[in-house]
Amino acid sequence: MTISETATTTHNLGDAFDILGSYRRRLVLARVSGTDEPVRIGWLATELAAAEGEMPREAVTETERDRNRIRLHHADIPPLAAAGLVRYDPQRRLVSPGELPLEGEEWLEMPVVEALELWNGR
Repeated sequence: MTISETATTTHNLGDAFDILGSYRRRLVLARVSGTDEPVRIGWLATELAAAEGEMPREAVTETERDRNRIRLHHADIPPLAAAGLVRYDPQRRLVSPGELPLEGEEWLEMPVVEALELWNGR
C-alpha cells in the first residue's frame, strides 16, 4: 500500500493532520529518512531529546532518553508505521524508512499543509 492509498483508503484528512501535524513525528521522519540502515529507537530517542531541548546529543540525560524512547515506542512510531511512512520492528526496537515522499530536513522546513498534499499524492 502506498502513502497516497493509505491516506485515501484507510485514513481521513484528520488522521493525516494527526500524523504529520506533530513536529516530533516529522522530526522522526527527518532522522529516519536519511539512513541507509535501520536505526535503534535509543539513538532516535537521543536525537529527539537533543533537538527538542536544543542541546548537543552528549548533553541528553538517561532520563530524557528513556522518556523519549517510551513515547516513541507507544505514541509516535505506531501511527507512522501504520501509514507506511516508517517500518518498525518492536522486538528489536529498530526503525527504518518506509515510503517517504521527502528526505531529511525537508520534513521540518516545509509547512504541514504542503507535506499533507505530498502525502495525499497531489
